[in-house]
Amino acid sequence: MTAPLMPGLPAGAAAVGTVSNAAYPALAMKMALDQAKHRVNFLVFSMAQQLGLGIEQADALMVDLSKQGVVGPIQGVTQSGRWAQSKLWERPAGSVVASSQVTQPRTQDTPNSTAHRADATKETTMEKFENLSGIAAPMPLVNIDTDMIIPKVFLKTIKRTGLGANLFDEMRFDREGNEIEDFVLNKPAYRDAQIIVAGDNFGCGSSREHAPWALADFGIKSVISTSFADIFYNNCFKNGILPIVLPQAAVDVLMKDAEKGANARMDIDLEAQTVTTSDGEVFSFELDSFKKHCLKEGLDDIGLTMEKASAIDTFEASASAARPWV
Repeated sequence: MTAPLMPGLPAGAAAVGTVSNAAYPALAMKMALDQAKHRVNFLVFSMAQQLGLGIEQADALMVDLSKQGVVGPIQGVTQSGRWAQSKLWERPAGSVVASSQVTQPRTQDTPNSTAHRADATKETTMEKFENLSGIAAPMPLVNIDTDMIIPKVFLKTIKRTGLGANLFDEMRFDREGNEIEDFVLNKPAYRDAQIIVAGDNFGCGSSREHAPWALADFGIKSVISTSFADIFYNNCFKNGILPIVLPQAAVDVLMKDAEKGANARMDIDLEAQTVTTSDGEVFSFELDSFKKHCLKEGLDDIGLTMEKASAIDTFEASASAARPWV
């Protein structure tokens, strides 16, 4: 933690500015021009906060920067209102000074606001889990581990999309990349499966979250088994997948139902916590109420945090007012 670089305008310090009561240190202009030359964008109000400038001083600085050829201001309002005249200044990459082209303002101009963090996660937002009626693929193998679900060679990405093509890669394809006809997901009846009925201890092995990513990207929305590895089980809920634990006798019935192929569709009712076979036989499953809520509302860890966005922004505004040098 550091103190402000310049708490105020020291006696005898060089002051410039277009308004007498809003004079700012000459160093502020020098710093701003230097940043405009070396950075694609920078926040003038953030720099002003670091220097301990007031609103009027920051505004005068921005007016003078505009006269210097730096990109004009973009108006915005923060949650706290403390920097209601805060502006983002931007220049094209590679230019010596900013051009006159102005970029569109963001949702909020507070640099660390939760709105910015929400925008960054839009492409990975978890979908809400709704009642599911789909084809179930029978996979009676026990101990299907995460390396079988998505082999380690495909762990080079941190994106949640694109991994579906390599789901169960070593089981779906031979060394030449041709499909293995006998593998269940390669059979015509199960290419559009949304449910997997599996043997005991599904998702064991390493804790890689790429496993539920690959399942979700392929289109799998639920896995039914007698048991799951704990980390995999919890990761499923963070990626919109419903893992259902049922007794062996129930799984055996569902496995046989899944073997009927595309003509047999299972129904999963999240609200009622039931699985219904194509013949109408119903099995109830237990589910933690909090995990159920998250699935229904499409809330992963980031989504849960964003529910508190208003409280977080209020805290940040208070902290900024109390410690403007931070």
